This record gives sequence, structure tokens and C-alpha cells, in this order.
Amino acid sequence: MIRIGLISDTHIPHRLAALPPAVFEKLAGVDLILHAGDVDDLKVLAQLGRIAPTLGVRGNIHFQALAPNDRALPLALPLEIHGHRLLLTHGHLSLWHSLTDKRYGIQSLLGWRVDDGTVNRRLIRRLARAFPQAEIIIFGHSHKPCVERVDHQLFVNPGAVCPTPWASPSVGILHLAPGQVEVELLPLDR
Repeated sequence: MIRIGLISDTHIPHRLAALPPAVFEKLAGVDLILHAGDVDDLKVLAQLGRIAPTLGVRGNIHFQALAPNDRALPLALPLEIHGHRLLLTHGHLSLWHSLTDKRYGIQSLLGWRVDDGTVNRRLIRRLARAFPQAEIIIFGHSHKPCVERVDHQLFVNPGAVCPTPWASPSVGILHLAPGQVEVELLPLDR
């Protein structure tokens, strides 16, 4: 069985100065780390690389010119591990989607909407349409952790490392073996 660390939305140095020590504790011993975007500073991938080989994708924050190095990363990264077809992406897929998602998030913060998981469900519908061939889709963007199966696909959002008003910081671990998939969502101590 392979253990894959899942992390997203680190937003370093714009929202956090550095990776919290709890990230290193929770991901210790994994075989691979997948970062689902909004890395912001690519040094974060090198730091995670001290734990295990690390792959990452582009987030949406680069549209705001805060993370020009993110552009060096792919929007989506297909992988095959132990016969499972994985797809790593941030989830926004385009500037239009990113702006729509931001508007929804602002409405939630202002109390005009209650986010009952709607943002993740919107992302899941978008990703299912865009990547029907993927068995497991790992994404971020909403800063809200979730594990949801829809038809033949498993969607995993490890949540955000940076704290938000609507969700506690978290990471995840994906356990893969031929014919077997398990997911753990792990809260980070504040």
C-alpha cells in the first residue's frame, strides 16, 4: 500500500509565513505528496520534498499576480498509481470559474449565503464534467475538506493549510493499493 499526502491552499507567504510544524508531523512517513494548488511560493514544494517526493499544480491565486511562479505548474496532472487513475487539480479550471467561486465565497462571508458544502459540490460537478476518465480527483480551492463519491469517481479535497473563518486547517492521506482506496482527513492543530 502506498500512502500519499494531500495538501492544498498553503498561500505562503501571503496568508501564512511558513508551513506549520503540524504539516510535517501529519505527513511524516508518506511515500508521495500531492499539492492541489495555491502554493504561491514554490519553495513550499521543496520543503515538502524533504518528507517525500512532491508534485503540485497551479492554483487560482496567480490570476491576482501574487504568485507568478505558480504559472510554472500545470493546471491538471493525471497520474496512475497501483492501477488507479488520479487527477490532481486546484479545481477552478479557468479565470471565469475562479471569479464566480470568489463571488460565492464573499456572499458566504457576508452572511448572504450559508455554505453547507455547496462550493465543493459545484467544484465536483465541474471536475466530473472536465475529467470523466479519472477515478480519483484531488482538488482544493474551496478551503473546505471533503470526501465524496459520485458514480464511479471519488473526489477528495484535503482542505486548506491556511486558516479560514469557515474551516479549520487540514491535510489528508490517501491510502492506495490495487483495488483498494482509503482517505483520511487530518485536522492541523492551531
